[in-house]
Amino acid sequence: MSKYIKAFIKEVLITEKKKRKPPGGGVVVVRNFDGEWKVLALKIKGQYDIPKGIIDPGEDALSAAMRETVEEASISSLDFEWDLDSYQAGAVTVFLASTNQDPAIAENPETGIREHDSAAWVTWEDMLGGVYGYLSPAVSWAKEKVESSQ
Repeated sequence: MSKYIKAFIKEVLITEKKKRKPPGGGVVVVRNFDGEWKVLALKIKGQYDIPKGIIDPGEDALSAAMRETVEEASISSLDFEWDLDSYQAGAVTVFLASTNQDPAIAENPETGIREHDSAAWVTWEDMLGGVYGYLSPAVSWAKEKVESSQ
C-alpha cells in the first residue's frame, strides 16, 4: 500500500473520529404558569439550549440528564410526569420533565466557568425559534407530548 493511500485512510479515520460525539443526556424542562406551559431556555451566544451533557462513567443517560440540570440550571426537582420516554437528538438522549423551581446559572463545579449566559422560561414558539438546530426535533417531541396530555 502506498504512503499516500495510508495517509488518506489515516485522515479519513481521524475525521470520522472527530465527528462522533460522546453519548449524552439532557432534559427539556417545562413549568406550568397559570395553565400555560413554558420551556426552560438556557441562553448562550444568542441561541437557546437545554440542560445536557456527556454521560460520565457509571451513569446512564437519565442520571447524566438530571445531574446536568442541577449543574447548569440549579434545578433539582424534576417530575417525569410523561414517563421516561426519550428522544434521540444526535448523541444526546433527551427526556421531558416538569419542575416548580426557578433556574439559576451556576459555575460548573469542575471548570469554574458558567456554561450559559442566562436562563428564562419561554414559549414553545420562542424556544423552537432559537434552539440549536439538532435539538429542535427533541423540543417539538416534548411540545407534542405536553400538548397531547392536556
